[in-house]
Amino acid sequence: MDTMTAIRRKLGLLRAADPGLRLFGAGRHRHRPRPVAGTDTVERVERLAGVRLPEDHREFVTSVADGAPGPYHGVMSLDEALGELTRSCGTGVLGADSPLTGDVDFQERLGGGDDDRATHLARLGADPEYAAGLSRLRTEYLDTPWTRGRLPLAEHGSGETLFLVLRGPRRGTVWVDSVLGGTGLHCLETDFLTWYSRWLDDALARAEQGVFDAVDARYPFLRYGDNPRYRMVVRPGVS
Repeated sequence: MDTMTAIRRKLGLLRAADPGLRLFGAGRHRHRPRPVAGTDTVERVERLAGVRLPEDHREFVTSVADGAPGPYHGVMSLDEALGELTRSCGTGVLGADSPLTGDVDFQERLGGGDDDRATHLARLGADPEYAAGLSRLRTEYLDTPWTRGRLPLAEHGSGETLFLVLRGPRRGTVWVDSVLGGTGLHCLETDFLTWYSRWLDDALARAEQGVFDAVDARYPFLRYGDNPRYRMVVRPGVS
């Protein structure tokens, strides 16, 4: 069984395993893949980008679904991704290379080191200089060149989105934009298909086992990737 056929089969199993739509995001996508992308839609995105979509993503949208159940609120369709770009910075940014090479971690830039998010938020409320520094970083990284060469993939929530780099040195990798969320820009260190397949296997296992609790982790939006910043949190007294 080829990879895309296996994904379609697992999506059907997931829909059957979670009839109550209890998995996060299922209330929106309802475990129902949308129709595949037509040639005109794919070519329109590729004309704007000046390059082909990464092959694994291209095969997914043309043989599985263009808009699908997926991490968080689901995977956007190509039209939805272009709409998101139009609202935020314009589709013209697709045609230029992304300069991203590695994580842009705002806590590190502000001298916060490996503080957890609670400490980071506490400093924002108590330290005006720290808060002003974060404001400057947000202004810088919400603008070009950092918005170039990126196709939105999914909404994580709380001002965080996942995107696929189409152009530049990290072409084909999945990233998280948490500039508005105050965390920065982070690479999952995986391609689209790896990220999606890991989510699907995990979602199916959780649905079959009836496990719907949220996962407690550092940098939770990096789940399903290989970035070492993501790690589970063990709370004292909690087993």
